[in-house]
Amino acid sequence: MAVTITANLCPQNHKCPAVLVCPVEALSQEGLLAPEVDADLCTDCGECAKTCPTGALGIEQKL
Repeated sequence: MAVTITANLCPQNHKCPAVLVCPVEALSQEGLLAPEVDADLCTDCGECAKTCPTGALGIEQKL
């Protein structure tokens, strides 16, 4: 699986609450820009996707 960010769903004008719930700190945010995922750290747990209020974060199956 992989965490995806749908840019047009992310308002990019707020502190992303999903950054705070990532247990491995794979999600980061610079200022009020869209969050970014470090694929090397991400464990695909899905906590960020569950927390995202706009549905901009999702889990996608890898083929």
